[in-house]
Amino acid sequence: MNTNRRIVLGVALAATAALAQERPTPPAFVSEMTINNVTVDVKVVDPQAVPVSGLRKPDFRIMEDGKEQTVTNFLAVTGGQVAESPEGAVVGLPEPRQIMLFFDLYELTEPDKTTVLQSIRDQIAVGLPPAEVVAVVSYDGKLRVHTPPTSSVEKLMTALKEVDRLPATGLQRQIRLSTFRTDDMRTGRSYGGYEFRHAQNEEYWNEMRRIVGAVQSAFAAALDRFAVAPGARKVVVLVSPGFPRAENVPIYRTYDFFRDTSPSEYRNVGLLERAAQLASELEYTLFALDPSGVSNPDMDASRSRPIGFADVANVKFWREADRKDNLIQAAHLTGGEAVFTADGGAALADVERLTSNFYSLAFQPDHAGDGKEHKLRVEVVGHPEYRLTHRQSYVDRPAEQRDAERTRAALLTGEAQNPLGIELVLDKPAGKFRLGAQRMKVYTISAELRIPYARLTMLPRGSVAWGQVQVVVVVTDDNGNLSDLAHRRVPIELPSEKLNEAQQRGFFAYRFTFEVEGGKRSMRIGVDDVLAHTTSAVVADLNL
Repeated sequence: MNTNRRIVLGVALAATAALAQERPTPPAFVSEMTINNVTVDVKVVDPQAVPVSGLRKPDFRIMEDGKEQTVTNFLAVTGGQVAESPEGAVVGLPEPRQIMLFFDLYELTEPDKTTVLQSIRDQIAVGLPPAEVVAVVSYDGKLRVHTPPTSSVEKLMTALKEVDRLPATGLQRQIRLSTFRTDDMRTGRSYGGYEFRHAQNEEYWNEMRRIVGAVQSAFAAALDRFAVAPGARKVVVLVSPGFPRAENVPIYRTYDFFRDTSPSEYRNVGLLERAAQLASELEYTLFALDPSGVSNPDMDASRSRPIGFADVANVKFWREADRKDNLIQAAHLTGGEAVFTADGGAALADVERLTSNFYSLAFQPDHAGDGKEHKLRVEVVGHPEYRLTHRQSYVDRPAEQRDAERTRAALLTGEAQNPLGIELVLDKPAGKFRLGAQRMKVYTISAELRIPYARLTMLPRGSVAWGQVQVVVVVTDDNGNLSDLAHRRVPIELPSEKLNEAQQRGFFAYRFTFEVEGGKRSMRIGVDDVLAHTTSAVVADLNL
């Protein structure tokens, strides 16, 4: 990874330290209680892969980290209709379903994009199933929401046309990876010395992780943006090859592993794990749709498969196996599947079919926001032959962090407005040199957020009025790189007798500093009024 990108990522760390300044303590009489409700959607099939219907709540056992939990809510859906629910009025009605189509134009090539997109348009043109809404999002270095969830075929067709007009730039990533040579220029041999191989492989994987990391950051923002969908089954279809299909592959020799090198260094292991974990945590079922390779010029028509890909002694076989395995593992973590086809319409029909029969179980664990990963396992009592598919784990993140990431999603997708009327005032940047940085020059900037009291929700509590805001800071550059997320909840306390005067002409000022590398940067700040659930955003474009 080059130094410039590391500095961009360091911005949020600096902002986090600055945001962690001394702040007022909430009054003792303000209390909060958090109840953690975990929902697990389960598909149950018999040994012939036929969906099993008619199961009831007592038929299921659900374990978290091996400990059995009490099922508090139960929902059964058969053929897309509610078969059993604690709300009797919805039985027999279509189960609401929200699908997000995420097009990874950053890694897809143009022919693959065109083919899969046309078939998806053909499928949607005939109409959506009852109670289904679809969102369309793309990423080509810039995250775009072409339409929020909608049941309007007209809006969806317009959104898909917008995606079609955007170029898929995956070929650029393939070329970039191909610049990392896997042969020794001194000898012309393809295996070189150990130190040479080690250095080349490390550079290759750094670039690979950067490419996939950019997509994952955008994907995470899209997931957070549409995560709140009360009462709906949430499904995301990731249209992506998983990582660029470059022809060159880092190489190694057997004796390398007698040194300090792990075999996993040469494998594309878990590149999509972070995105899959977030999807699982937000209760999405992830389906990966990979249309790549269908127009491969090396295809042998008589055998209908790429030459050499079935040869286990050929490194290309393992390269392709790794790429597909990443998509399979990511989908499996959420209870979904990976589909390898250019017929996106048929894949979308399969997704609708696979999510039309399921059981939804909910439980309340004895923890809330502990930040730990928890494993999930579900069984049908007395039927070990049944095959169950569901999300495998989730991370119980604190509510403050979840709220901050939803705000970041709104900032990155351009959805947030400024109902709080916030203003951002920046002081003159102070430049300095930092050793080890590629560009050397970094800037420290002091900032002040001004939030009118008239727009804030303030609760009277005895002799004071009290409110709370959450400040979220994220920085982007022209290449689509994102800083780490900086966030801080800030209680606001004001004597009750001064509240009216403050609301007429005053504002709450929040000061912080941040450090950013020189160049073009976009600083995006979101402010949540925690009590009113209102989000405002302001953007400052910097050219340092």
